Amino acid sequence: MVRMRDPDAERGPGLFFILVALVVVAVLGARYLGFYPANFKPTLGGGGQKEAATPPGEAGKGEPLVAIYHSHTTECYAPGDSHTAGEPGEIVQVGRALKEALALRGVPAVHSEVIHDYPVFKEAYRQSQATIAQQVQEHPSLQMVFDLHRDGLPPDAPLDAASIELNGQRVARILLVVGDQGAYREENLRFAEALDARLNEMYPGLSRGVKVMSGDFNGGAFPQAVGVFIGSYPQNTLEEAERAAKLFADVAATLIREPEPGQ
Repeated sequence: MVRMRDPDAERGPGLFFILVALVVVAVLGARYLGFYPANFKPTLGGGGQKEAATPPGEAGKGEPLVAIYHSHTTECYAPGDSHTAGEPGEIVQVGRALKEALALRGVPAVHSEVIHDYPVFKEAYRQSQATIAQQVQEHPSLQMVFDLHRDGLPPDAPLDAASIELNGQRVARILLVVGDQGAYREENLRFAEALDARLNEMYPGLSRGVKVMSGDFNGGAFPQAVGVFIGSYPQNTLEEAERAAKLFADVAATLIREPEPGQ
């Protein structure tokens, strides 16, 4: 008996596998030949700054590379009171914004919301010293430590002393503070100057510079520790400070070193 060939039966599977193969080749080509768009994320003032190389832990997961805390945890912004009465102030929300922005850039961070400046304000740095010492001990992966504050400029200070306009929005300016004492005073100063240089490169006018103050300011706890003063009371609002924190995350992410394998 002569069997008749079914052209559709022979053609169907062959065409299916050919189509699958073409899709696989297209996907691999896009992945390895660079057809995907570059990894850019829009930022408030940068016009599309390229993201830093993502450390291990996608989307900010994994061992923390940055520690954030607040010696003056009760600080707030205008138009309300300058401090809370023993509750976490608005500066803590700025810390949360910084942590979240770092995570979006692939940089895991740990954030302490422990209150250090209440009920005895002058004990704030002594209290926060224990917090940062614990963070450093628990997380040997840390590369940067930020004590987040807001400044307290005189009420009659000019507007441009505390904020700038980027893309039609007011953004709080950032002052970097280090102490002139402590085991790591020179390392901390170099770190602050590197941050300041990168701020000026990426977002000109956002930085108010580096200020060296008499004292330790917990700089002896870590060789890359700096006080980050975002905005001022009464010149800035919480929203302006949060915008600045997101831009500061851009800057810090570019200075993160790729951790060694196994870290």
